Amino acid sequence: MRACWKTLAASLCAALTIAAAAAADAAEIAFSSQRDFTEISLTIKDTYSANPDSVALEITLSQEAQQRMAAASGAALEQDLTVLIDGKAVSTSHVQSVVDTPQLRVAMSRQAAMDLLPALLGMNAAANPQGGPAAPVVLAAPAAADTHAPLLAAAPYVVQAHEVTPPSVAESPAEAAPMPAPTAQEAVLAAGAPPDLATPPPADPAPADAVPALPLPPPPPPPLAIPSWALGAWLPTSATASPYADINQGDPVAIYANAVDAINCNRARLSILDSSNARVRLQLAPDSQCVISGVPVDRLQLSPALEPGKIAISLYSRQDDMNGPPSKESIYRRR
Repeated sequence: MRACWKTLAASLCAALTIAAAAAADAAEIAFSSQRDFTEISLTIKDTYSANPDSVALEITLSQEAQQRMAAASGAALEQDLTVLIDGKAVSTSHVQSVVDTPQLRVAMSRQAAMDLLPALLGMNAAANPQGGPAAPVVLAAPAAADTHAPLLAAAPYVVQAHEVTPPSVAESPAEAAPMPAPTAQEAVLAAGAPPDLATPPPADPAPADAVPALPLPPPPPPPLAIPSWALGAWLPTSATASPYADINQGDPVAIYANAVDAINCNRARLSILDSSNARVRLQLAPDSQCVISGVPVDRLQLSPALEPGKIAISLYSRQDDMNGPPSKESIYRRR
């Protein structure tokens, strides 16, 4: 299943995956989706998940919320920790290490996701910032019509009859109105000269706004880039933590902005398929002939690990499905 190969162990997963479980004595940490989350994404269906009926909520914590999560997980080591979002308990998990990464992945039931969705969309954030139930809206009854007589009554109009004198012929409106000045063509006709039929009539001036302005095209989206947490030289480590030292398993890898370098991969050119704070997917050039840890690599996936300074690198060959298990996956630390 996808959830199995994605996480080699609890400390190696790319983002915190919290499985829903009931625990009466679990510690709690509460988040507000409006104040504590800087990014929110919802995965409704994952065919390769261990529990395909669950819904995955991928979030990025603010700096203050990340510090609270690190403190709460450190205080609840080897205990159960319940996560509350907007006042609702969504899941409980057993804490095995301190969680100090900003990216979290919370798995919950579909019913819990439906109850939480209005708060995530901010539909009741203004009326209820603490995440509790919204106050009912009470409609006021319409006021009774005022049937009292006005204090002041309007004075009656007085109609006065005036004698109308009809205007005389000399003072008729037609004669009193000023005559407009004749045009040049009317002046020629009045003088008795025949009009020049070859002369075209004057054209009407075109309005200034006859041609509509064309809308400007939208600006192009910014190009994809590899985030800083994935760039640099990386040394492979063992999947099992050792109290003395990390055990190297595989070839060292260097990730640059436009190339991948390894022992049998001489700065292979790459293109970015997907880039976010939780995952980076890279496509190598067809003529790269890049081999890393014995795998002829065609694509790579980089994800931040729970431990600071470490990432998970998944190696895919041409025959591998990018949405399925990779040919090889290991945890790497900075050289």
